[in-house]
Formats: sequence, structure tokens, C-alpha cells
Amino acid sequence: MDSTTLLFFVVPLLLGFVFNAVKFMRFIGYLTGGRKRTVGGQSPTEVLSFDERVAERLRDLERERSRGPSNF
Repeated sequence: MDSTTLLFFVVPLLLGFVFNAVKFMRFIGYLTGGRKRTVGGQSPTEVLSFDERVAERLRDLERERSRGPSNF
């Protein structure tokens, strides 16, 4: 093969294969929840354990109930 054939046919095929493989792996990572594991952008309530979140939610409900009926 001469260099022109490599330049116009083989290199684009190899690049296309590599880029599609990378896109596929990112898609599989998205499906398995890979982006959910990042800690940087979490809110403070997401760091709490399940018991702490339940207790916080119960405190919120108790506060709402103690305010009395709302006028909707």
C-alpha cells in the first residue's frame, strides 16, 4: 500500500473505530450509573445516611404539622 491509500482509507477507518468505541464505553458507563458517583456536586442531604435523611424528613413534617392547616 502506498501512503495515499493509508491516508485516505485506513486512518479514517481506524479513527472512526476508536471514537465509536469511546462513545460506546461512555454510554455503558452512563447506563451503569458512573456519573452518580461523583461527590463534588452533591447537596449536603445526599451525604447523610438513610436514617439521618428519614429523621430530617420527619422533623420537617412535624414542623409543617405544628403550623396548623394551610389555607389553599
